[in-house]
Amino acid sequence: MRMFLYRRYRLNSGAAWRWTMPKVVAGYKEEARRTILQTAADVFAEKGYHDATMDDVARKLGVSKGALYQYFPSKDVLLQELCGKVAKRVEDELRRWFDGPDMMKAAEQYMKAELDAVEARQTLMFEAFAEAPRDPGLNAVIRDNHAAVRNVLVDFMDGLKETGRLRKDLDTDFAAKYLIALRHGVVTSVFQGLGRDEAIKIWLAGFELVLNGKARRG
Repeated sequence: MRMFLYRRYRLNSGAAWRWTMPKVVAGYKEEARRTILQTAADVFAEKGYHDATMDDVARKLGVSKGALYQYFPSKDVLLQELCGKVAKRVEDELRRWFDGPDMMKAAEQYMKAELDAVEARQTLMFEAFAEAPRDPGLNAVIRDNHAAVRNVLVDFMDGLKETGRLRKDLDTDFAAKYLIALRHGVVTSVFQGLGRDEAIKIWLAGFELVLNGKARRG
């Protein structure tokens, strides 16, 4: 891990090594940021956001806390960055699963992947939502992220309409809001005890309503 964050040099005496932040190109720094975010997500999931500390993240990375602050000034900023990456992941998942002709099969694969991703870090998602009312920065990130996910869905469904894979009369803005609400409800219900198989069936029933143009504004 240190190879992403440090270079080392000998002191003038030659008796010891010291780790220091390197001067790196932007791409190198971005690789380090991605590694830190991945590790922070793991630590937050293991310990819970409130109990986790920057020391914990630094320890898991094998670096000093001071080095970590060179990239992220606080634990709050780490959480904001993690939440802000959801829209890009949703876009990638949509393009991954909905590339073929079978929309219902794609929807099933998508939800299975979503549940796998959330189950891996189940506490982090709920803690982020619980923290948002007390953290204006995080609240803004979550709101912006919701709008970004909606825009991704609208653009994606508009593209499917143009290729004839969705109904021409589909209200994609309403359909996007419907699918986001359905997704959140299904995921939350799984952690409240709803069986995974039944949750996927509920998701598919709602998705089919969208495909058939029956999920519409009143």
